[in-house]
Amino acid sequence: MRILLPLVFLFVCAQGLDAQTDFSARRDSIRRFFTDSHIGSNYAAATARTLDTARRESGFAMLRELTSTVSSDIVERWRMTAVYVHTRDLLTDSLRERIQYIWERFPVRPLQGEHERVAYYTALYLAAHAFPEEATFFNGRSCGENADDARAFLLQWMKESTDHGQREFDSPTYGGIFLVSCLLLRDHGVGSEFRLRADLMAQWLLADFAHDHLNGSYCGAHGREHMMGAMQPISTEMSSMSWLYFGDGPQAYSREQLFAALSDFSPHPAIVELATVRRDPYESWERKRAAVRIRSGQRDSDEEVIRYTYMDPLYAIGSIPGGLVQPREQHSWDVTWISKNPENPATLFVMQPWSDPDALLPFIPHDGEIAMRNVGMVDPYYGTVTKTVGGSPFEDVFQHRNTLIALYDIGTVSRFPVIAGFFPPVVDSMHVDSLESGWITIDAGDVYIGIYPLKPYRLVDGMFGKRFFSSEKRNGVVVQVAGRNIIGSFTDFMKKIHATRPDTTAFAQQRRVRYTTIFGDAMDFTFDGARSVNGSTPSMPAKRLFSSPRLTSESGSGVLTIHATRGDVHIDMKALEIRTMK
Repeated sequence: MRILLPLVFLFVCAQGLDAQTDFSARRDSIRRFFTDSHIGSNYAAATARTLDTARRESGFAMLRELTSTVSSDIVERWRMTAVYVHTRDLLTDSLRERIQYIWERFPVRPLQGEHERVAYYTALYLAAHAFPEEATFFNGRSCGENADDARAFLLQWMKESTDHGQREFDSPTYGGIFLVSCLLLRDHGVGSEFRLRADLMAQWLLADFAHDHLNGSYCGAHGREHMMGAMQPISTEMSSMSWLYFGDGPQAYSREQLFAALSDFSPHPAIVELATVRRDPYESWERKRAAVRIRSGQRDSDEEVIRYTYMDPLYAIGSIPGGLVQPREQHSWDVTWISKNPENPATLFVMQPWSDPDALLPFIPHDGEIAMRNVGMVDPYYGTVTKTVGGSPFEDVFQHRNTLIALYDIGTVSRFPVIAGFFPPVVDSMHVDSLESGWITIDAGDVYIGIYPLKPYRLVDGMFGKRFFSSEKRNGVVVQVAGRNIIGSFTDFMKKIHATRPDTTAFAQQRRVRYTTIFGDAMDFTFDGARSVNGSTPSMPAKRLFSSPRLTSESGSGVLTIHATRGDVHIDMKALEIRTMK
């Protein structure tokens, strides 16, 4: 059976052993899929068909159709350029000239996000080196000038990301663009050192993904995520990368994945182990950065964002402290688990759908409703109360291991003064005990979840699942997760969770909640204030970019260490090498 989701073709039928475990077989499967299937016109299919002798003419026809109109979207320009570098020796003269003409005459939409800048400079670098030396570009610069400018940006992006953390961090939606950009530079860049650096950057990005990966899903908080991916985590670009590189999760195909499959790059075995071997739970701290703020008087553009994840072999729960770190598509926290049926969403979260010009002013070079209209052109869901992604300054989140408290203080917001959430549509059972214990309890098979809304709410059927809404402006939820392997039966979980109740006596006046988890940890949390567990304030170790039993890095070191079963593996961006220490 197959379901079609935006940009990703997801298959949930049982896979043969070879297809699931053999990397070469998976790469060949991806190439065949885009060569033979009828999925409409796109640059991935055009590339695959052009590279196939028997389908080459249909590949040319598809490229002529795709380039007959010109999009200002940089990602489409990036994909077009990826086609060019993979097939330029096969293309007709007219197609080569058409692609060069597009770069010469047509600018791209102003760049806003990190993935757009990386895509632009990667495509510009590749085009500048691949086109004839006398070629010109819409920006008025020569091939040499554009190549030098793009190279400088890309080197700086790699250094900043590995020294201080990404801005559009851990993105299920755009992670494929970052990864494939590195692969294109690795395979088609100029100079052995530059190509090696791009190879190591791809390994670094994959290790970051593997660390937060669970059976095809990219878990926890994300700097940028499409709302469809938030509701169905295994439908994203990075889920397709999981199947390609790790053989994990349901079989999935995506456009960026095809370009990855054309490379002879392969992940280090320690990264595959990091993604697929899970014996014990672990806590993970990561240091990331917020989106660049372009207006003075705003918060620091180098503001650190601390990402925390509790990874269990059966589920993950992860978060950032909330606030506004991206202009749109921010995903502050979630619970994600392994579903018996990948067609059924296996995630849960609550957010505050703030949609206001003030949310865009720090990040967008327009004022007021003009900024809203411009964002609405590329993100039609941004200005809706039903959106499932987005940051809010009225949200504050505190997590300890498998327990999370999310508090909201919305104040005088006139547009969408609510909190909203997403609950999965299909679970083994869900009990709503609003009159006595106050808990909503969910049996998701091997994973149990308890949600305690602090104020009245309603649950309604919505897109892909149940939607949670509450119009109380000072509000919050307490979330407790446990696995069957630890807690026993769902009845046992319900008894334990119903025996606890958050202390909200100081919430109305002080915005403070206290809760003792079913495992005996006492959490004390005040909105925009103090937070503690058993009397101590947890914090990420100083000067760490990554800190967990399986992945570590010192800020500024440019070295990422994977703690694998056969020894530590160091991805060293300064020495430009991968070292194994036994």
